[in-house]
Amino acid sequence: MTQEAIGGYFELELPLAQGELYPQARRFQSARAAFAALLMAGRPSRIWMPWYNCETMLEPPEMAGVPIARYRIDTQFEIADDIVLGDDEWLLYVNYFGISDTKLEKLFARIPRERIVIDNSQALFAPPADCLATLYSPRKFFGIPDGGYLITSRHIPLPDEQDMGSIGRFEPLLMRIDQGPEAGYDGIRAARATLRGQRPKRMSALTQRMLAHIDYRSAVERRLRNYALYHALLGADNALPVPAVPAHAPLCYPFWNHRADLHAALAAQRIFVAKYWPNMRGATGTRDDLEYRLATECLALPCDQRYDIDTVERVVAALREAIAAK
Repeated sequence: MTQEAIGGYFELELPLAQGELYPQARRFQSARAAFAALLMAGRPSRIWMPWYNCETMLEPPEMAGVPIARYRIDTQFEIADDIVLGDDEWLLYVNYFGISDTKLEKLFARIPRERIVIDNSQALFAPPADCLATLYSPRKFFGIPDGGYLITSRHIPLPDEQDMGSIGRFEPLLMRIDQGPEAGYDGIRAARATLRGQRPKRMSALTQRMLAHIDYRSAVERRLRNYALYHALLGADNALPVPAVPAHAPLCYPFWNHRADLHAALAAQRIFVAKYWPNMRGATGTRDDLEYRLATECLALPCDQRYDIDTVERVVAALREAIAAK
């Protein structure tokens, strides 16, 4: 065994270690890679996946040679009524925005839980469900370069190869601190692109180390507080039936008022709101699909641990101004 180094130059200084959120998880370079590893090991006859999802999640079944069936959701984020799983088929359900936990029991009542994969990429703080498997993508919640978790009772062997790309993907995170978010946008897009089409690898030592040094408790408290303020100020105007108090700290506060021009209006005031997901399409491929409308019109208002009450009030004021302008 290689002895641990002593002395020499200092590494990146991190806060006191808190421990990882899910120490029991299998660690991969991304949630997508974790999903691919699950499919390669389990070999279902088909995987049902929602139209409303990131297009990159189609890569794992294609890589594993597993046929894909697609299904629709409604504005409650519940799956279509006409889904019937065939023999040895699985279904992927997305915990949208981290606020869809209440849909799981109804889902489990319809479909055997041992054939359901819960995608908690947008729900880091929702505990693993009692089902086939749960996926997590912590980089959607914290400033880390990559990484994904898989929690399952199935035996899923970890890859021999460890991801060595984290250092390169780390640059835009540092650039945002030093030069602001605009300076790092090309870099963050390029960093994300390096995770596309990859075979599963083990999580890098850098990412695992960073995940062990995050103050998760403080992040939960801030996210819940900021979400509650958004809902108090905007809930009456929100076309989405979101909970006033989510079961767990959410990804964001999703706000929908059927306007496709508000992302640009907020960006003009340096309020950058993610689109989930800009390149996706619905079942008919038209602008009338609910999935397309959510992708282009729903605002994922930031409620994360970086922000306080003053920030939320600034976002709401800018949003109201943009709505009133047209």
